[in-house]
Amino acid sequence: MKEDAPKRKVHIDERMFERVCQGEQDAFKELYDLSYRPLYAFLLSYTQNAEDAKDLLQDTYIQILKNCRKYQEKGNPMAWMMKIAKNLFLMKCRKEREADISFEDMEEQLGFEDITNTDDRIVLEKMFETLSTEDRNLIIMHDISGLKHREIAKLLDMPLGTVLARYSRGIRKLQKEFGEHI
Repeated sequence: MKEDAPKRKVHIDERMFERVCQGEQDAFKELYDLSYRPLYAFLLSYTQNAEDAKDLLQDTYIQILKNCRKYQEKGNPMAWMMKIAKNLFLMKCRKEREADISFEDMEEQLGFEDITNTDDRIVLEKMFETLSTEDRNLIIMHDISGLKHREIAKLLDMPLGTVLARYSRGIRKLQKEFGEHI
């Protein structure tokens, strides 16, 4: 996306999990408020079905509550939460096939309709049309969720070089569509 456009980076204080484990409802609400959009975007990109993504998002937060004591303060909390979401998605895939979703559905569900910059909206739509699910996920995890490539590689169980190559390929595809607008 444009360099001058602000990126939506998520920062979660690692100590928040301690507070959640102690039953502080305000801490859980704060965690949810900070993380639900990137987690939902991540799940929606995988499931390509709004209802399935919502169900998995709910299951993800249930697992976060159950496993908050297992979080180790050595990494990015968002990456840990996405790992839970990914595992839940993979379990779901063993039972069902993926369904289609339109760009308009994704735009509405993620709140992208409030993006007023026409160039940004066009880039989002083209990203949905042009990129594979995997490449789209890498860009969402890096540019929207703020994960580092190394964290993405660990989360997806991929070599770092593969993540970097696929991310670069996705960005190049978008640049080919839009030139310097990316």
